[in-house]
Amino acid sequence: MNNYQHIAAADLRDYAKSQGWQQLPEALADGLFVLNNPRYAQRQIVFPIDASACDYVDAIDIALHKLAFLEQKPLATILGAINEIKDDTLRFRLVDTRTDATFIPLPYAISAINGAKEMLLAGACTVLRPQLNHPRLSGAEALELIDKTRFRQTEIGSFVIKVSTPVRALNIQGSLFEEDFPFVRQTTLAINRGLSTLITAIETDTLENMIEQVKFDPAPAVSANLCKAVTNFQEQHDAVDLYIDFSWAGAVTIPGELTVQNQLKIQNDYFSRIDDVRRELKRSEELKLEDVFMATVENLSGEIGFDNKRSGDVILYLYKDSEVIRARTILDAEQYLKADISHMTADSYLRIKGKLYPGNQPRILSDITLFELIMP
Repeated sequence: MNNYQHIAAADLRDYAKSQGWQQLPEALADGLFVLNNPRYAQRQIVFPIDASACDYVDAIDIALHKLAFLEQKPLATILGAINEIKDDTLRFRLVDTRTDATFIPLPYAISAINGAKEMLLAGACTVLRPQLNHPRLSGAEALELIDKTRFRQTEIGSFVIKVSTPVRALNIQGSLFEEDFPFVRQTTLAINRGLSTLITAIETDTLENMIEQVKFDPAPAVSANLCKAVTNFQEQHDAVDLYIDFSWAGAVTIPGELTVQNQLKIQNDYFSRIDDVRRELKRSEELKLEDVFMATVENLSGEIGFDNKRSGDVILYLYKDSEVIRARTILDAEQYLKADISHMTADSYLRIKGKLYPGNQPRILSDITLFELIMP
C-alpha cells in the first residue's frame, strides 16, 4: 500500500467537493470528513480529519481508490489534481498533426516553454495595467508570479508542458475584475479571457472588429504580448495544434456569471492570424507616442551658439509606471539651462511632455511641449 500520509485531508475533501461531492457537517463532531454525491446513491467517502489518526493512511487509500473507480479516472490523475488543488494550472498540450512522432525538436521545446512563461507575464501585466502592448514584461509583481510558478511533471499523452501557481502565492490585488480575486486567479482569468477572445474572433471571422474594439477598450483583453506568447508555440512546419487546459484552485470559486472555458484549442492555421493581430496591436500602441514623463539627466553634450547660450544633445532617464527608459533629445537654450540645473542639483527632476519613439535605447524623444524643472 502506498504511503498517503502527505495528502492533507482538507485537500482531499476540496477535490471531492470540486467533483460534486457534498460534505455532511454532522460528521465533523466525530473527527471525520463524510461526503455524499447525488450521482452515486448509497455511496459515501469517509476519512479522518486528523492525519495522526491510526487508520488515516488506510482510510485515505480507500477513499482515493473509491474516487478513481466511481469517476473512471486513473489514480495518478486524481493524485495530481489533489496536489494542485491550491494552484491555478495551465497545461499546454502539443499535438503533431502529421505523425505519431515520439519527439519534438529541443529548440522548439525551449520556444514552447518560453511561450508559457511569456503568457503568464502577459496575463499578469494585463491585470496590473491593461494596454495593447507592454514594452517590457518586467514588472516586479509579474516577475514574482513567475518565481512562484512551478513546472509540473510531464503528463502522458502528446507533449505536455504543465505550470501551476499557488492561487494565494502573491499578496497583491489587481483591479481587472470587479470580484475580489487573488492576483494569481486574476492573471489566469486574464489569459483565459484573452485567448477565448482571439479564438472566437478567428472562428467567427471577426478579427478586424475585435482589433478595433480592443484598441479603444480601457482594459483590453488581448495584448500584443499575449499574441507573441501564443506564437512561441508555432512549430516550424505548421503541423502542431495547441490545446490549453485550465484547472482552477478549488480554494477560490469562480462566480457562475463569469464565463470561462476550461479547454481552448489553437489550430496550427490560427498562428499566422494571431501573429497578424500582434503586429497590429503593437503598431497601434507605438503610435501612442506622446506622454508625460518624470526625468533625470544622464549626460549633457550641447554646444555654445552665437548667443553664448548652450543647447543641443542631452541623454535623459525617463520614469514611467515603474519603467526606466534611456532617451536622447535635443533641447533649446532655455530647456538646456533647466536640464543643466537639474543635473547639478540633487533630488531634482524634470517634467517633460513629448513624443517617445520606439527602438533601441537610447530612444528618441522629440516634439517637446512641456519642460519643467522641479526642485527639491
